[in-house]
Amino acid sequence: MFDLFAYLNCSHSPAVEDAWRLPEHEQPDGYTDVGFWTDLASSLEAGGFTGLFFADAYNVADNYRGSVDPAVRRGEQVPENDPLPLLSALAAATDRLGLVATASTSLYPPYLLAKKLSTIDDLSDGRLGWNVVTSAGRLEFANVVGEYLPHDERYDRAEEFLEVCYALWESSWDDDAVVEDAETGTYADPDAVSFVGHVGDHYDVPGPHMCAPTPQRTPVLFQAGQSDRGRDVAARHAEATFSFHLSRGGFASYADDVARRAADAGRPRDSYALYPAITPYVAPTTAAAENARDRVADAIDPETGLVRLSNHLNHDYAQYDRDAPLEAIDAEGIRGALEAFSNDDREWTVGEAGVRYARYPAAELVGTPEAVADELERWSAAGADGFVILAPVVPRTFDDVCRYLVPELRDRGLLPDRGDPADATLRERLFGRERVAESHPAAR
Repeated sequence: MFDLFAYLNCSHSPAVEDAWRLPEHEQPDGYTDVGFWTDLASSLEAGGFTGLFFADAYNVADNYRGSVDPAVRRGEQVPENDPLPLLSALAAATDRLGLVATASTSLYPPYLLAKKLSTIDDLSDGRLGWNVVTSAGRLEFANVVGEYLPHDERYDRAEEFLEVCYALWESSWDDDAVVEDAETGTYADPDAVSFVGHVGDHYDVPGPHMCAPTPQRTPVLFQAGQSDRGRDVAARHAEATFSFHLSRGGFASYADDVARRAADAGRPRDSYALYPAITPYVAPTTAAAENARDRVADAIDPETGLVRLSNHLNHDYAQYDRDAPLEAIDAEGIRGALEAFSNDDREWTVGEAGVRYARYPAAELVGTPEAVADELERWSAAGADGFVILAPVVPRTFDDVCRYLVPELRDRGLLPDRGDPADATLRERLFGRERVAESHPAAR
Protein backbone atom coordinates (compact mmCIF):
# COMPACT_ATOMS: atom_id res chain seq x y z
CA MET A 1 0.00 0.00 0.00
CA PHE A 2 1.41 3.37 -1.01
CA ASP A 3 1.52 6.63 0.92
CA LEU A 4 1.25 9.77 -1.20
CA PHE A 5 2.62 13.08 0.10
CA ALA A 6 2.14 16.37 -1.75
CA TYR A 7 5.36 18.39 -2.01
CA LEU A 8 4.72 22.08 -1.32
CA ASN A 9 6.31 25.31 -0.19
CA CYS A 10 4.97 28.69 0.91
CA SER A 11 6.16 30.42 -2.23
CA HIS A 12 4.91 30.88 -5.78
CA SER A 13 5.98 27.46 -7.07
CA PRO A 14 6.92 24.27 -5.21
CA ALA A 15 8.63 22.34 -8.00
CA VAL A 16 9.24 24.44 -11.14
CA GLU A 17 10.15 28.06 -10.37
CA ASP A 18 9.33 29.25 -13.90
CA ALA A 19 5.80 27.83 -13.71
CA TRP A 20 4.54 31.27 -12.62
CA ARG A 21 4.49 32.02 -16.35
CA LEU A 22 1.71 29.46 -16.89
CA PRO A 23 -1.82 30.85 -16.45
CA GLU A 24 -3.14 27.52 -15.11
CA HIS A 25 -0.68 27.64 -12.18
CA GLU A 26 -2.63 29.18 -9.28
CA GLN A 27 -0.11 29.14 -6.45
CA PRO A 28 1.62 32.46 -7.35
CA ASP A 29 -1.59 34.28 -6.48
CA GLY A 30 -2.71 31.86 -3.78
CA TYR A 31 0.28 31.24 -1.53
CA THR A 32 -0.46 34.27 0.68
CA ASP A 33 -4.15 33.33 1.05
CA VAL A 34 -5.05 30.91 3.85
CA GLY A 35 -8.19 29.92 1.92
CA PHE A 36 -6.05 28.70 -0.98
CA TRP A 37 -4.15 26.40 1.38
CA THR A 38 -7.16 25.06 3.28
CA ASP A 39 -8.98 24.32 0.01
CA LEU A 40 -5.92 22.52 -1.34
CA ALA A 41 -5.47 20.50 1.85
CA SER A 42 -9.13 19.48 1.87
CA SER A 43 -8.93 18.40 -1.78
CA LEU A 44 -5.81 16.34 -1.19
CA GLU A 45 -7.32 14.64 1.85
CA ALA A 46 -10.49 13.79 -0.06
CA GLY A 47 -8.45 12.70 -3.08
CA GLY A 48 -6.42 10.02 -1.31
CA PHE A 49 -3.20 11.72 -0.17
CA THR A 50 -1.66 10.68 3.14
CA GLY A 51 -0.14 14.07 3.83
CA LEU A 52 1.44 17.35 2.84
CA PHE A 53 5.20 17.90 2.86
CA PHE A 54 6.36 21.51 3.12
CA ALA A 55 9.89 22.39 2.08
CA ASP A 56 11.38 25.62 3.39
CA ALA A 57 14.34 27.93 2.76
CA TYR A 58 16.01 30.49 4.99
CA ASN A 59 17.86 32.92 2.76
CA VAL A 60 17.81 34.81 -0.53
CA ALA A 61 20.61 32.98 -2.30
CA ASP A 62 23.63 34.89 -3.58
CA ASN A 63 25.80 32.02 -4.84
CA TYR A 64 25.13 32.49 -8.56
CA ARG A 65 27.35 35.32 -9.87
CA GLY A 66 27.88 36.36 -6.24
CA SER A 67 24.63 38.32 -6.14
CA VAL A 68 21.03 37.95 -4.98
CA ASP A 69 19.86 39.53 -8.25
CA PRO A 70 19.53 36.27 -10.26
CA ALA A 71 17.62 34.55 -7.44
CA VAL A 72 15.23 37.47 -7.06
CA ARG A 73 14.75 37.83 -10.82
CA ARG A 74 14.11 34.11 -11.34
CA GLY A 75 12.05 33.73 -8.17
CA GLU A 76 14.38 31.02 -6.88
CA GLN A 77 12.67 30.16 -3.56
CA VAL A 78 11.85 33.82 -3.04
CA PRO A 79 9.62 35.38 -1.90
CA GLU A 80 8.77 32.61 0.54
CA ASN A 81 6.79 32.50 3.77
CA ASP A 82 7.16 30.17 6.75
CA PRO A 83 5.05 26.97 6.71
CA LEU A 84 4.95 26.39 10.49
CA PRO A 85 2.24 28.99 11.28
CA LEU A 86 0.16 27.66 8.39
CA LEU A 87 -0.06 24.13 9.80
CA SER A 88 -2.58 25.10 12.48
CA ALA A 89 -5.01 26.37 9.85
CA LEU A 90 -4.55 23.19 7.81
CA ALA A 91 -5.11 21.08 10.91
CA ALA A 92 -8.43 22.83 11.47
CA ALA A 93 -9.51 22.29 7.85
CA THR A 94 -8.73 18.55 7.72
CA ASP A 95 -9.28 15.45 9.85
CA ARG A 96 -6.78 12.84 8.66
CA LEU A 97 -4.15 14.55 6.52
CA GLY A 98 -0.56 14.35 7.77
CA LEU A 99 1.21 17.71 8.08
CA VAL A 100 4.97 17.58 7.53
CA ALA A 101 7.10 20.72 7.66
CA THR A 102 10.78 21.51 7.37
CA ALA A 103 12.71 23.17 10.19
CA SER A 104 16.47 23.59 10.36
CA THR A 105 18.61 22.27 13.21
CA SER A 106 21.30 24.78 12.20
CA LEU A 107 19.21 27.88 12.85
CA TYR A 108 16.69 27.11 15.62
CA PRO A 109 17.65 26.54 19.26
CA PRO A 110 16.46 23.00 20.14
CA TYR A 111 14.43 24.06 23.19
CA LEU A 112 12.49 26.64 21.17
CA LEU A 113 11.79 24.34 18.23
CA ALA A 114 10.74 21.46 20.49
CA LYS A 115 8.04 23.69 22.00
CA LYS A 116 6.81 24.89 18.60
CA LEU A 117 6.57 21.36 17.22
CA SER A 118 4.86 20.01 20.34
CA THR A 119 2.27 22.76 20.02
CA ILE A 120 1.50 21.83 16.42
CA ASP A 121 1.34 18.13 17.28
CA ASP A 122 -1.23 18.98 19.95
CA LEU A 123 -3.31 21.24 17.70
CA SER A 124 -3.32 18.68 14.87
CA ASP A 125 -4.22 15.75 17.16
CA GLY A 126 -0.93 14.05 16.44
CA ARG A 127 -0.65 14.56 12.70
CA LEU A 128 2.72 16.35 12.67
CA GLY A 129 5.85 15.28 10.84
CA TRP A 130 9.17 17.12 11.06
CA ASN A 131 11.53 17.16 8.08
CA VAL A 132 14.89 17.40 9.83
CA VAL A 133 17.39 19.42 7.80
CA THR A 134 20.64 21.27 8.25
CA SER A 135 21.12 24.64 6.58
CA ALA A 136 23.63 25.12 3.80
CA GLY A 137 23.52 28.72 2.56
CA ARG A 138 26.14 31.15 3.79
CA LEU A 139 23.59 33.94 4.03
CA GLU A 140 21.39 31.70 6.19
CA PHE A 141 24.13 31.53 8.79
CA ALA A 142 25.07 35.20 8.39
CA ASN A 143 21.48 36.29 8.99
CA VAL A 144 20.74 34.02 11.96
CA VAL A 145 23.77 32.60 13.76
CA GLY A 146 26.75 34.42 12.27
CA GLU A 147 29.45 31.75 11.89
CA TYR A 148 29.21 29.42 8.89
CA LEU A 149 29.35 25.72 9.72
CA PRO A 150 30.97 23.16 7.37
CA HIS A 151 28.92 20.21 6.12
CA ASP A 152 29.98 17.53 8.62
CA GLU A 153 29.86 19.87 11.61
CA ARG A 154 26.28 20.75 10.69
CA TYR A 155 25.39 17.07 10.97
CA ASP A 156 27.27 16.71 14.27
CA ARG A 157 25.12 19.50 15.68
CA ALA A 158 21.99 18.04 14.14
CA GLU A 159 22.47 14.70 15.91
CA GLU A 160 22.96 16.40 19.26
CA PHE A 161 19.99 18.67 18.50
CA LEU A 162 17.87 15.56 18.06
CA GLU A 163 19.13 14.11 21.33
CA VAL A 164 17.95 17.25 23.13
CA CYS A 165 14.53 17.11 21.47
CA TYR A 166 14.12 13.41 22.25
CA ALA A 167 14.88 14.06 25.91
CA LEU A 168 12.37 16.92 26.08
CA TRP A 169 9.63 15.05 24.21
CA GLU A 170 10.07 11.56 25.64
CA SER A 171 11.54 11.97 29.14
CA SER A 172 10.61 15.30 30.67
CA TRP A 173 6.92 14.64 31.42
CA ASP A 174 5.33 11.40 32.59
CA ASP A 175 2.21 10.28 30.78
CA ASP A 176 0.07 10.96 33.85
CA ALA A 177 1.75 14.21 34.93
CA VAL A 178 -1.38 16.31 34.38
CA VAL A 179 -3.86 15.35 37.13
CA GLU A 180 -6.20 18.37 37.43
CA ASP A 181 -6.92 17.53 41.08
CA ALA A 182 -9.23 20.27 42.40
CA GLU A 183 -9.19 18.93 45.96
CA THR A 184 -5.44 19.32 46.36
CA GLY A 185 -5.14 22.28 44.02
CA THR A 186 -2.76 20.34 41.83
CA TYR A 187 -2.92 20.87 38.08
CA ALA A 188 0.20 18.82 37.32
CA ASP A 189 2.27 16.62 39.60
CA PRO A 190 5.72 18.21 40.10
CA ASP A 191 7.21 14.77 40.79
CA ALA A 192 6.18 13.73 37.25
CA VAL A 193 8.00 16.60 35.53
CA SER A 194 11.78 16.33 35.17
CA PHE A 195 14.75 18.40 34.11
CA VAL A 196 16.52 16.73 31.18
CA GLY A 197 19.90 18.17 32.13
CA HIS A 198 21.51 17.94 28.71
CA VAL A 199 25.15 19.07 28.63
CA GLY A 200 26.83 18.44 25.30
CA ASP A 201 29.45 19.62 22.84
CA HIS A 202 27.09 22.11 21.22
CA TYR A 203 24.06 22.56 23.49
CA ASP A 204 23.39 22.91 27.19
CA VAL A 205 19.67 22.52 27.86
CA PRO A 206 18.51 21.95 31.44
CA GLY A 207 14.76 21.76 30.71
CA PRO A 208 12.14 20.82 31.67
CA HIS A 209 10.00 20.81 28.56
CA MET A 210 7.24 23.42 28.48
CA CYS A 211 4.62 21.13 26.94
CA ALA A 212 2.76 18.21 28.43
CA PRO A 213 2.94 14.98 26.37
CA THR A 214 1.34 15.40 22.95
CA PRO A 215 -0.41 12.61 21.02
CA GLN A 216 2.83 11.42 19.40
CA ARG A 217 5.34 12.99 21.82
CA THR A 218 8.00 12.90 19.11
CA PRO A 219 6.60 13.96 15.70
CA VAL A 220 7.20 11.59 12.80
CA LEU A 221 10.79 12.23 11.72
CA PHE A 222 11.46 12.80 8.02
CA GLN A 223 14.93 13.34 6.58
CA ALA A 224 16.05 14.30 3.11
CA GLY A 225 19.86 14.07 3.22
CA GLN A 226 21.46 12.06 0.41
CA SER A 227 25.13 12.71 1.07
CA ASP A 228 27.16 10.01 2.78
CA ARG A 229 26.80 11.70 6.16
CA GLY A 230 23.14 12.47 5.50
CA ARG A 231 22.44 8.79 4.84
CA ASP A 232 24.10 7.84 8.11
CA VAL A 233 21.91 10.29 10.02
CA ALA A 234 18.82 9.04 8.19
CA ALA A 235 19.71 5.43 8.99
CA ARG A 236 19.91 6.25 12.70
CA HIS A 237 17.05 8.73 13.08
CA ALA A 238 14.66 8.98 10.13
CA GLU A 239 11.29 7.27 10.26
CA ALA A 240 10.74 8.38 6.64
CA THR A 241 13.24 9.46 4.01
CA PHE A 242 12.52 11.78 1.10
CA SER A 243 14.96 11.48 -1.79
CA PHE A 244 15.55 12.58 -5.40
CA HIS A 245 16.45 10.12 -8.16
CA LEU A 246 16.40 10.46 -11.93
CA SER A 247 15.98 6.72 -12.43
CA ARG A 248 14.51 3.70 -10.68
CA GLY A 249 17.96 2.13 -10.67
CA GLY A 250 19.39 5.09 -8.80
CA PHE A 251 16.65 4.77 -6.19
CA ALA A 252 17.17 1.02 -5.84
CA SER A 253 20.85 1.59 -5.08
CA TYR A 254 19.93 4.25 -2.50
CA ALA A 255 17.32 1.97 -0.87
CA ASP A 256 19.83 -0.87 -0.53
CA ASP A 257 22.42 1.48 0.96
CA VAL A 258 20.02 2.95 3.53
CA ALA A 259 18.83 -0.55 4.47
CA ARG A 260 22.42 -1.65 5.11
CA ARG A 261 23.18 1.41 7.23
CA ALA A 262 19.92 1.09 9.17
CA ALA A 263 20.61 -2.58 9.88
CA ASP A 264 24.06 -1.61 11.19
CA ALA A 265 22.28 0.86 13.49
CA GLY A 266 19.99 -1.90 14.78
CA ARG A 267 16.88 -0.68 13.00
CA PRO A 268 14.76 -3.21 11.08
CA ARG A 269 13.27 -2.39 7.68
CA ASP A 270 9.74 -2.04 9.05
CA SER A 271 10.85 0.84 11.33
CA TYR A 272 11.22 3.35 8.49
CA ALA A 273 9.69 4.18 5.12
CA LEU A 274 11.30 5.34 1.85
CA TYR A 275 9.53 8.02 -0.17
CA PRO A 276 11.27 8.98 -3.42
CA ALA A 277 10.10 12.11 -5.24
CA ILE A 278 8.33 11.75 -8.57
CA THR A 279 6.78 14.22 -10.98
CA PRO A 280 3.69 12.65 -12.58
CA TYR A 281 2.07 13.92 -15.76
CA VAL A 282 -1.00 11.71 -15.90
CA ALA A 283 -3.94 12.07 -18.29
CA PRO A 284 -6.49 9.88 -20.07
CA THR A 285 -4.19 9.67 -23.11
CA THR A 286 -0.43 9.58 -23.52
CA ALA A 287 -0.59 12.55 -25.89
CA ALA A 288 -2.39 14.69 -23.32
CA ALA A 289 0.14 13.76 -20.63
CA GLU A 290 3.06 14.57 -22.93
CA ASN A 291 1.48 17.90 -23.83
CA ALA A 292 1.23 18.81 -20.13
CA ARG A 293 4.89 17.92 -19.65
CA ASP A 294 5.97 19.89 -22.72
CA ARG A 295 4.10 23.03 -21.59
CA VAL A 296 6.04 23.02 -18.35
CA ALA A 297 9.38 22.30 -20.05
CA ASP A 298 8.84 25.11 -22.55
CA ALA A 299 8.33 27.62 -19.72
CA ILE A 300 11.77 26.95 -18.20
CA ASP A 301 14.70 29.32 -18.57
CA PRO A 302 17.98 27.33 -18.32
CA GLU A 303 19.49 29.91 -15.96
CA THR A 304 16.78 29.24 -13.38
CA GLY A 305 18.09 25.74 -12.77
CA LEU A 306 21.69 26.94 -12.51
CA VAL A 307 20.63 29.51 -9.92
CA ARG A 308 18.88 26.75 -7.96
CA LEU A 309 21.83 24.34 -8.29
CA SER A 310 24.25 27.06 -7.18
CA ASN A 311 22.01 27.84 -4.23
CA HIS A 312 21.73 24.24 -3.08
CA LEU A 313 25.43 23.45 -3.51
CA ASN A 314 26.87 26.76 -2.26
CA HIS A 315 28.83 26.85 -5.51
CA ASP A 316 28.70 29.30 -8.42
CA TYR A 317 27.80 27.43 -11.62
CA ALA A 318 27.99 30.64 -13.66
CA GLN A 319 31.76 30.10 -13.85
CA TYR A 320 31.48 27.04 -16.13
CA ASP A 321 30.85 26.66 -19.82
CA ARG A 322 27.37 25.17 -20.12
CA ASP A 323 28.69 22.49 -22.48
CA ALA A 324 31.27 21.36 -19.91
CA PRO A 325 30.63 18.01 -18.18
CA LEU A 326 29.01 18.19 -14.77
CA GLU A 327 31.62 17.00 -12.31
CA ALA A 328 31.54 16.01 -8.67
CA ILE A 329 32.77 18.77 -6.38
CA ASP A 330 33.48 18.85 -2.67
CA ALA A 331 30.55 21.16 -2.01
CA GLU A 332 29.74 22.52 1.42
CA GLY A 333 26.08 22.88 0.49
CA ILE A 334 23.45 20.18 -0.03
CA ARG A 335 25.81 17.52 -1.39
CA GLY A 336 22.97 15.16 -2.21
CA ALA A 337 21.89 17.59 -4.94
CA LEU A 338 24.58 16.06 -7.16
CA GLU A 339 23.83 12.46 -6.20
CA ALA A 340 20.90 12.14 -8.61
CA PHE A 341 23.11 13.18 -11.52
CA SER A 342 26.26 11.27 -10.55
CA ASN A 343 24.23 8.08 -9.99
CA ASP A 344 22.33 8.36 -13.25
CA ASP A 345 23.12 6.13 -16.22
CA ARG A 346 24.13 9.04 -18.47
CA GLU A 347 26.61 11.89 -18.34
CA TRP A 348 25.31 15.43 -17.87
CA THR A 349 26.68 18.76 -19.00
CA VAL A 350 26.38 21.81 -16.75
CA GLY A 351 23.71 23.30 -19.01
CA GLU A 352 21.71 20.06 -19.22
CA ALA A 353 21.84 19.67 -15.46
CA GLY A 354 20.65 23.25 -15.06
CA VAL A 355 17.62 22.72 -17.30
CA ARG A 356 16.83 19.47 -15.51
CA TYR A 357 17.41 20.86 -12.02
CA ALA A 358 14.99 23.67 -12.76
CA ARG A 359 12.28 21.06 -12.30
CA TYR A 360 14.25 19.05 -9.70
CA PRO A 361 16.11 15.78 -10.38
CA ALA A 362 13.06 13.61 -9.84
CA ALA A 363 11.79 10.92 -12.18
CA GLU A 364 9.09 12.23 -14.51
CA LEU A 365 6.37 9.67 -15.12
CA VAL A 366 4.37 10.62 -18.19
CA GLY A 367 1.37 8.73 -19.51
CA THR A 368 -2.01 7.19 -18.82
CA PRO A 369 -3.08 6.14 -15.31
CA GLU A 370 -2.33 2.53 -16.21
CA ALA A 371 1.17 3.31 -17.47
CA VAL A 372 2.08 5.50 -14.48
CA ALA A 373 0.68 2.94 -12.02
CA ASP A 374 2.74 0.21 -13.72
CA GLU A 375 5.89 2.27 -13.16
CA LEU A 376 5.02 3.01 -9.53
CA GLU A 377 4.69 -0.72 -8.94
CA ARG A 378 8.21 -1.16 -10.30
CA TRP A 379 9.48 1.51 -7.90
CA SER A 380 7.68 -0.25 -5.09
CA ALA A 381 9.48 -3.47 -5.96
CA ALA A 382 12.74 -1.48 -5.76
CA GLY A 383 11.92 -0.42 -2.19
CA ALA A 384 9.52 2.54 -2.30
CA ASP A 385 6.86 2.65 0.41
CA GLY A 386 5.15 5.57 -1.25
CA PHE A 387 5.96 8.77 -3.07
CA VAL A 388 6.38 12.49 -2.61
CA ILE A 389 4.48 14.04 -5.50
CA LEU A 390 6.08 17.10 -7.10
CA ALA A 391 3.51 19.33 -8.81
CA PRO A 392 4.78 21.70 -11.51
CA VAL A 393 1.29 23.23 -11.77
CA VAL A 394 -0.80 23.69 -8.61
CA PRO A 395 -3.46 22.51 -8.08
CA ARG A 396 -3.83 20.96 -11.55
CA THR A 397 -1.08 18.35 -11.17
CA PHE A 398 -2.51 17.22 -7.83
CA ASP A 399 -6.04 17.25 -9.24
CA ASP A 400 -4.94 15.00 -12.11
CA VAL A 401 -3.34 12.57 -9.66
CA CYS A 402 -6.55 12.45 -7.60
CA ARG A 403 -8.82 12.21 -10.64
CA TYR A 404 -6.90 9.69 -12.75
CA LEU A 405 -4.11 7.96 -10.84
CA VAL A 406 -5.66 7.38 -7.39
CA PRO A 407 -8.62 5.33 -8.74
CA GLU A 408 -6.21 3.16 -10.72
CA LEU A 409 -4.04 2.57 -7.65
CA ARG A 410 -7.10 1.73 -5.59
CA ASP A 411 -8.33 -0.73 -8.21
CA ARG A 412 -4.97 -2.49 -7.89
CA GLY A 413 -5.16 -2.53 -4.08
CA LEU A 414 -2.15 -0.22 -3.84
CA LEU A 415 -3.99 2.72 -2.31
CA PRO A 416 -7.07 1.32 -0.55
CA ASP A 417 -9.30 3.42 1.65
CA ARG A 418 -7.85 3.06 5.10
CA GLY A 419 -9.98 1.72 7.90
CA ASP A 420 -8.06 3.57 10.61
CA PRO A 421 -10.09 5.86 12.86
CA ALA A 422 -10.33 9.55 12.11
CA ASP A 423 -8.36 10.36 15.26
CA ALA A 424 -5.36 8.18 14.33
CA THR A 425 -2.00 9.92 14.54
CA LEU A 426 0.30 10.23 11.52
CA ARG A 427 2.64 7.61 12.97
CA GLU A 428 -0.30 5.22 13.44
CA ARG A 429 -1.27 5.71 9.80
CA LEU A 430 2.24 5.10 8.54
CA PHE A 431 3.43 2.39 10.92
CA GLY A 432 0.47 1.22 13.00
CA ARG A 433 1.96 2.58 16.24
CA GLU A 434 1.59 5.83 18.15
CA ARG A 435 5.09 6.03 19.62
CA VAL A 436 8.52 5.67 18.04
CA ALA A 437 9.74 2.13 17.50
CA GLU A 438 11.74 0.48 20.28
CA SER A 439 14.77 0.41 17.97
CA HIS A 440 14.69 4.19 17.51
CA PRO A 441 17.14 6.30 19.55
CA ALA A 442 14.28 8.44 20.89
CA ALA A 443 12.88 5.35 22.62
CA ARG A 444 16.25 4.55 24.13
